[in-house]
Amino acid sequence: MTNGRRATHPRAADALALTALLCAAALLLAIAGRPLATDDTWWHLKLGQAYAERGPIVAEDPLLHTAPGQATVPHEWLFQVLLHGVERAAGFAGLRLLHVGLVAAILAAIFATFQRATRSPALAAAASVVWIVLSWYRLIQLRPELLSLLALLLLTTALLARREPPSLRRGVAILGLLVVWANVHSLFAIGLALLLAALAGSLLEQRGLGAPGDPLARGRSRALLALLLLGTLATALNPQGFAQHATFFTESASGDIWRLEDDFLRWLPWRPADAKAALPWLSWLTADLLLLAWLFAAAVAARRLLRERSSAALAQADLVGMALAAAAWAAMFVAVRFHWLAFLPLLFVLRAMPTGRRSAWAAAATAILLLLGLPGALNLTALRQELAEEPGGYWKSSYLKARYCANAADFLETSGVEGRLFHPFNLGGYLGYRLAPKLRTFIDGRLDHVPPGVLDDYLEIRQAIRMSEEERFAERLDAYGIDFFVGTHFRENRYHEGTWTDQLRRLPAWVPVFVSQECSVYLRDVPRNARNLERVAASYKALGIPFSPTRGPDLGAALARHREWSDANRITPPDFDRLLRLQTEGTAEQQLAAIDALARGLWRVGAVREQVPLDRMLVKSDPAPRRRYASQKTWRASTRATPTSGRSGARSRGAPATESRHMVGSPHARREKRIGSRHRAGRPPETRQVRSARGCTVAKKTPALASRRSEKIPPSSYSPTGSPRQYHRRSRA
Repeated sequence: MTNGRRATHPRAADALALTALLCAAALLLAIAGRPLATDDTWWHLKLGQAYAERGPIVAEDPLLHTAPGQATVPHEWLFQVLLHGVERAAGFAGLRLLHVGLVAAILAAIFATFQRATRSPALAAAASVVWIVLSWYRLIQLRPELLSLLALLLLTTALLARREPPSLRRGVAILGLLVVWANVHSLFAIGLALLLAALAGSLLEQRGLGAPGDPLARGRSRALLALLLLGTLATALNPQGFAQHATFFTESASGDIWRLEDDFLRWLPWRPADAKAALPWLSWLTADLLLLAWLFAAAVAARRLLRERSSAALAQADLVGMALAAAAWAAMFVAVRFHWLAFLPLLFVLRAMPTGRRSAWAAAATAILLLLGLPGALNLTALRQELAEEPGGYWKSSYLKARYCANAADFLETSGVEGRLFHPFNLGGYLGYRLAPKLRTFIDGRLDHVPPGVLDDYLEIRQAIRMSEEERFAERLDAYGIDFFVGTHFRENRYHEGTWTDQLRRLPAWVPVFVSQECSVYLRDVPRNARNLERVAASYKALGIPFSPTRGPDLGAALARHREWSDANRITPPDFDRLLRLQTEGTAEQQLAAIDALARGLWRVGAVREQVPLDRMLVKSDPAPRRRYASQKTWRASTRATPTSGRSGARSRGAPATESRHMVGSPHARREKRIGSRHRAGRPPETRQVRSARGCTVAKKTPALASRRSEKIPPSSYSPTGSPRQYHRRSRA
C-alpha cells in the first residue's frame, strides 16, 4: 500500500505541473492571438510586398523620407515575404493565426526538448513555465525572432540528441537549416556561435581534463568543425553575403539600438529593472535564480570531475551542454531580448537534477507559484483597456485601430494628400504600411536604415514638445520639410506617452485637418501645401462638414449634424449620450462631473465654440485659475490670427487661451506643473534633469546633442503592460 501511494505522488505532481504549464501556455497564446499590436509587423508587411514584387534587392526605400535614395536592408526579407503572402491569402486574421501557430509550435518544442533531457513530466513542465516567464515578451510579438527560436531549437536538438558525431544526412539538414535561417533573420549568427561553443565543449571532452577522454569526442569535434566552416560559407547565400554575419556588430556600433528600452534593455542580476515592460520583477527574479542554479550545477559537476577524473564524471559534467549554456548567458547579459536563450542553461540544470518524488513536487510547486505571478507580471489590465477601445473587441477587431490612429490614416488616404510625415516612433510602421509612398514616414524600427542624426532630431523634437519649446521643435520640423504632423493625445492614464499635438494648437502656421479623441493631424501652412489643403477641403465638402483653411474642420458642427461620421471617426467624446443625460437629469455633483467630462472631450477635438459655455458653467462653481475656459471674445480674436505668422506662443484658431490646457488636477496638468517647477528651481541648464512621461530621466541641455544621446526610447511593441513601444520600438537584428 505504501509503494502504491508513493507511485501516485509523482503522477499527482506531474498533473499539477502540467496543468500549470497548460494555463501559462493558454494565457500566452491568448495574448499572441490578440488583434495585431506589434509595431514592427507593419513595415515588415510593406517591405514584404516590395520584395515579393521586385525581389530582395530594392534600390530605394519605399517608406522613409529621411533615407532618400537609400536601398533597403534585406535582413529578414524571407520572413517579410512570408508575412505578405499570409496577409494576401488570409488577411489580418491569417496573421493572427500564424502568430498563435508559431508560439504553440515553440512551446511544444520547448517542452519536448526538456522532456527528452529529464524524462520527468513535472520537471519538464516546470522548466517550460520558467522559460515562458523569461521569454514571454518576445513571444507576444509577431517578429522574425519566432522563426529564429524554432530554428535554434531544431539545431540544438540535432547537436545534443545523440553523443555520437552527426551523420552525413543530419549534417546536410543542419546546413540547409542555416541557409534558410540566414535569409529569414540576421540572428542566424547565433546558430554559428552555438556551433562554436559546442565545438569548444567537445574538444574539452576529447582531452578529458585529466579523466579518460570520450572516445566519441574526436569524431564529434571534427564533425562540428566541418559544420561550422561549411555553415559559415553556406550562410553567405543571402542578399547581403557575408555582411549579414556582422549585422549585430554593425548595428550596435552606431549606438542607436542601445537606446531602445525593450529590445536592448540590459539585464543586471544585482539590480532589478525599474518596472520595465520587457523585464518585470518576476522575470528578473527568475533569471537570477536560474543563474544561481546553473552556477551551482556547474560547480558540482566540475568538482566531481576534478576529484574523480573518471569517464562517468566526465559524462555527467556534460561539457558541451555547459559550453552552450555559457554562450547563452553571455548573450543574455548583453540584452533582455536574448533571454529566450535561457532554455540552454535550463537543459543543463535539468540534466544535473535528480528525478524522484521530491523533485517532482518541488517542480510542481515552482510551476504553480510562477503561474500565480505571471498575470501580474504581464499586467493584463493594459490589454483589457486597449481591447475595450475597439468596437469589435478581441475576436472581431483585426488590429488595435485606436492605438495606431487608424481613422487619421483613413482620412489621409482617402483625401489623396502627399508629402512628408512626422509622427511618434511607434506609428512609423503602420503609417508607412497604410500611406507610403504618397506620404512617407520620418522614422520606424529600422534604426540601421536612417542616418544617426535622424534619431537625435526625433528625440529633440519630442523633448521640445514636452517642454513647450515651440520655436525649437518648429524649427526642426521645417528643417525636414515636414508637411503633416500626426500626433497622439491619448486620454489621461491610458498611455504613458502623453500628448504630442497640444503645442501645435498655438502655432498659426499649422492647420488642424483631422482631430479625434486619440490623435490629430496638422498640415504645415506653406505654399507647397496649397494643393494638399485643397484636397482636404474637398474631402470635408463631400462629407458636408464646414472647413476653414485657417481653423480646420468645424467638428462641433460635425457632432451636431453628422453624428454617425463623428462616432465612426472617434470624434465624439466618450460616453457622450450618457453625459448629456447626466448634465440635465443627474444630481448636482453628477451634473458638474458630466459637464467637466463633456468640456474636456470637446476641448480635445477643438470644438471650442461648444466647449466654452460648459467651462463658463464650471467656472461659476469653481473659479480656479487654470481652466480650459476662454472667453468668446478671446476665442474670436484667436480665430483671426494670420496663418503666415510662425511666432512661438501665438494661439491658433480655436485654441483655448488658458494657463493650462488641461483640467485642473489631471495627470497632464500635474506633470506640467512639476516640470515647470523644475525650470524655476534655479538649476543650471547643463545639469537640469527632466523626468519623461515614461519615467526615464533625461539630462537636458538646450540645445544639446549630448542630452539627446542620453535619452531612451520607451518600449514600443505592445507589452500587454505597455503603450505606444510604448511604443517606440524597434530594432531589427
